Amino acid sequence: MKKNLKSKWLLLLPLAMGTFGVTACSDDYEPWELLKTEVTSTIPQSYSEKVPWDGGTFSINVKTNGSWNIEVPEWLSVDKSEGNGDAIIEATIARTSVVEERNREIILKTTGSESSNIAGRNDQIIEFKQEGLENAIKITDCSATFTKQLTDYDYYQCGYKIKYNINNELTDEEFNDMVNEVYLYTSTSTNDYSYREYKYNLSKTDLTNGTHVLENSNCWYYYNYYGNYFYLREISIAIKTKNGIKVIYSTNNIEK
Repeated sequence: MKKNLKSKWLLLLPLAMGTFGVTACSDDYEPWELLKTEVTSTIPQSYSEKVPWDGGTFSINVKTNGSWNIEVPEWLSVDKSEGNGDAIIEATIARTSVVEERNREIILKTTGSESSNIAGRNDQIIEFKQEGLENAIKITDCSATFTKQLTDYDYYQCGYKIKYNINNELTDEEFNDMVNEVYLYTSTSTNDYSYREYKYNLSKTDLTNGTHVLENSNCWYYYNYYGNYFYLREISIAIKTKNGIKVIYSTNNIEK
């Protein structure tokens, strides 16, 4: 009985295909393609490179045979948010308003469509970091000198002289809102190769635009023998913000 039913269905199959217009070969048949997507960008994305604190304009190059749309953070704008096929998107990242660096991502979604016989979907993510507002204060042309003088009392009088230039691009309101205190850190080494760190309070005026000199010749005193092995190894200038202490400059290139 089962064999007879199977034979009857096989005989009816060609008739059914003809009735519903199903053919094995057709001149109207259009093959489907798989979705292809390639996204490149000029936005810094490596661990060591970051978007500058004051933002900038970058490009996102999209190559695809499908349609696309893009999702971005609220402080990033694009000249186009959706489209079909290849495109170059201009992305503008705004100046930051926060002290710490911020991590964000851009999501570019591509999809195929039945009308274009493209199958598939793809999400491409561009991850990037933007510098914090503290990077608006830059120290340049810094020279640091370790001073050491043997006194009549057979001990060394030691100190430092630091000359540097400040380029501060913050408004007075931004600066005063961000910076609570300013510090100078010095790292010294002694005859037993131990290291010590000292902290000195500076003034906010030490971070205003222009050339500054920090000088103190009476920081440390060591008797003759120990003084021969005492050196200034590193200096750092830091600011205290509501998010903690941020070092804005550091160097171990110190003249002796």
